[in-house]
Amino acid sequence: MAFGKIPRFSPSFSPKEALLSARHLLRDGPDDEVIGKFEREFKSYIGARHAVMVPSARYGLYLLLEALGVGPGDEVIVPALTYFAVPAMIPLLGARPVFVDVGLTSHVLDPAAFEAAIKPRTKAVVPTHLFGTPCDMDPIRTIANKHGVKVIEDCAQSTGARYKQVRVGNLGDAAYYTFGLTKNMTTLSGAMISTDDDGVAERIRATIRQGGRTPKGKLAKEAATGLAMYAATHPLLYWATVHPAVVLGNKLGQDPIHERFGEAEVRYDKLPGSYTATSQARAAQAAVGLHQLNRLEALNGARIRNGRKLDQGLAHVPGLAVPSYPEGAEPIYMSFVVHHERRDELARALRKRGVDTTVGYMSDCASNPLFAEFAATCPNARRAFETLLHLPVHPNLAERDVTHMIEATRQACLEVGR
Repeated sequence: MAFGKIPRFSPSFSPKEALLSARHLLRDGPDDEVIGKFEREFKSYIGARHAVMVPSARYGLYLLLEALGVGPGDEVIVPALTYFAVPAMIPLLGARPVFVDVGLTSHVLDPAAFEAAIKPRTKAVVPTHLFGTPCDMDPIRTIANKHGVKVIEDCAQSTGARYKQVRVGNLGDAAYYTFGLTKNMTTLSGAMISTDDDGVAERIRATIRQGGRTPKGKLAKEAATGLAMYAATHPLLYWATVHPAVVLGNKLGQDPIHERFGEAEVRYDKLPGSYTATSQARAAQAAVGLHQLNRLEALNGARIRNGRKLDQGLAHVPGLAVPSYPEGAEPIYMSFVVHHERRDELARALRKRGVDTTVGYMSDCASNPLFAEFAATCPNARRAFETLLHLPVHPNLAERDVTHMIEATRQACLEVGR
């Protein structure tokens, strides 16, 4: 980056991958060969027996719950601090989401809260490796095994992260991932499930085969959006156009980037037909995925370097709380989330110094009116939801950008604290 203006995110999607996707979208060759290769390489990377491409992470979760036998009257434990679509899938099977608290600054499932919530009808737990931080999986697995509870890892923000040297997604009964444009790995759109259970994998494959292919027009639009994001976060263009628009929008009480990439929180009366109608991936997605998979360690490595420098540089700033990590967790820093009692003022002070931030899209679902009939008291999730702020940590940051951001954050905290 340059000019002291730092965007909140910058995509890993590149012009080379845009050309790769275009080539596959224009040709009439078979999709399954490329998709099969991507699934094989992805499962090898994770260390799982099976990997299956699915159209979205939420549909992947639905399919996994269904394949693992979750049904009417069952309960599924989920962390309160999560994306609304996670608990929204559970009632569609006639089951009940049970919200439990998270660590205040680790943001991941509290094993003790998980165990306390287990009841006779508890069928599964969905530990979310939120913001790229792995959950404390040893106690979670021990508790789950003791009570006969299935473990479905939510790896939507953590592809490539490790817990005690084992990649997430290989620590439970099954897992799901998502590859949207803003994630640390993208396939334009779509997701993946992984499992060691042959029966679960085959049941999901059988369901996927009944649907049609992801529309080419949708993928072409995603590729164009990815290229636009790539250009818009280029230092010169961002400094000249996007950053002024963000500043103006915030003065008007708006966040144009949040509104562009956000999604209205809704409850589903039934599973959207679009999930089943276009359940099969295309070669264009798999080809981009293969290219991204080859880059993933380098991309994650850059995030890790930036995150560790932020950890160190912001550890003792008055009024600011930095992330914490479970013992044995090796985060990839999908996000770098700090906490401040006056986070909105801090965000404005940072924006004046050229650092764009966001409150993100997670919700305290335990107190979200959307899930009123499942409401629970989860004080850490509520507190985190009210005070968290995402600082940029993406791979395209230069060392001087991170240094500038640390100093800008220190100054901004001093200004807000006066």
